[in-house]
Amino acid sequence: MSVTIRYKTIRPWNPEPLSAIHGWPRWILFMLLGSSFGRAFYYLGIPPAKIFIGDIVLALFFLLRPRELCDRWIRALTASTEISPFAWSLLLSVLYGVFEVLYGLHLGYSVLTALENLVFNIYPVYFFLGLWAGAEHPTLFQKVARGWAWTLAIYGPAYLLFLHNVKLTMPGTSDVPIFSQPGGGGLILLSLLALERKPSRFWLPMTFAALIMLAVQVRAEWLGMAVAFTIWGVLEGKMTKVLSICALVAVLLLAGFVADVDLPSPAERGGSISSREIVARGLAAISPDIAQEYTDSKNVGFYAGTISWRTRWWGAIWGSVHETMTKTFIGNGYGYPLKDLEPYLKNMEIRTPHNIFFFALGYTGWIGVVLFFSLQASLLGMGWRVYKLTGSAFALAVWAASLINALFGNSFESPDGAIPFYLIMGLLVGPALCRRPSVIAIDSGRRRPITVAPSAEPAYSSTTLR
Repeated sequence: MSVTIRYKTIRPWNPEPLSAIHGWPRWILFMLLGSSFGRAFYYLGIPPAKIFIGDIVLALFFLLRPRELCDRWIRALTASTEISPFAWSLLLSVLYGVFEVLYGLHLGYSVLTALENLVFNIYPVYFFLGLWAGAEHPTLFQKVARGWAWTLAIYGPAYLLFLHNVKLTMPGTSDVPIFSQPGGGGLILLSLLALERKPSRFWLPMTFAALIMLAVQVRAEWLGMAVAFTIWGVLEGKMTKVLSICALVAVLLLAGFVADVDLPSPAERGGSISSREIVARGLAAISPDIAQEYTDSKNVGFYAGTISWRTRWWGAIWGSVHETMTKTFIGNGYGYPLKDLEPYLKNMEIRTPHNIFFFALGYTGWIGVVLFFSLQASLLGMGWRVYKLTGSAFALAVWAASLINALFGNSFESPDGAIPFYLIMGLLVGPALCRRPSVIAIDSGRRRPITVAPSAEPAYSSTTLR
């Protein structure tokens, strides 16, 4: 008889109580729950000096708990582990980011702006904080997802109905409203489906999450979540649940059509909140002429314009980087006023082209692009390893949705996008890659636990006993 043994992380269905979470894991919980309120939360700090809560927390963690950060990073650099590709990519990325700052200063660019660009290379360090917390508290992200769900169910409708009219900005800033646009409805839906034994218990926040995902009309999120749900459904064999979410979205759109719901949209989104406008905004990315059948020409022009201003800027960045061989390899350097490449952007407070490829290309050239996508490839590899060990494709789905969103929005180059992403990826792969998993034996299709002696470093491989 042959018995195939494989390692599988056993994660309790119910998250541990808050009283069991102490110290830095509680800070992680606080940081992730704060992201429910969008950009505003991550602008807590000293805005004039460009020092924010994300920078402060990371610096304190490095100073107060250096072993949790440095030991695992150094171990991954000096020994072959699942984390080694990420560790090396991150080290090279940080060093290259420092080089880009020095290059930008040599060219006479703003010191403050150059350092602000450097966080693009620094924020991935948060992955190690998430990795450590995930190993200690395997259900921490499940607790975060529940908190997100109920927070969005309250804050989302309040923002869309009246809070978006409150014209208050974060102290020290001119364009960061205290009440920021809510988001993450798609991730909440996927998280509750993937992590909860009985997702139907959360039907109310799931309904609000679907409503908010449609109402804020972020097309990058729609595309990213479509890919994420497909990956999760196909790899885990859960397409029935995926179709149930599609049915929920269809029912909400149909109800909006029948009830003729038409609410004013926040000024920065344009148009209005209605089923017809939601469909029109989605179609405008494909064919403005078809979208014209659902809304007026003014709104179609606005919806299509949010694409055209970006693509024009992307073309200018491409041309700028390829002017000389030096720029092709190392870009324009950190601190470079990338917005000045297009005249219509010169008077705007914007530093990102809302596409992570062109952000990396414009500032750091092709070397920076290769380093960034090497970092992402290492995360993909860890997500795939977790899937092979545990059967859970959730980390792969989150990674895919986040990368797609970064290709069409402001994500990995900003604290409100980068910090949650790297923390979440650490939390999701930590329980499988940094704990000694339980062992499950599969014999004739039936699983039974096998007792094994504890080991400091589990060998993640399949073994056949004969």
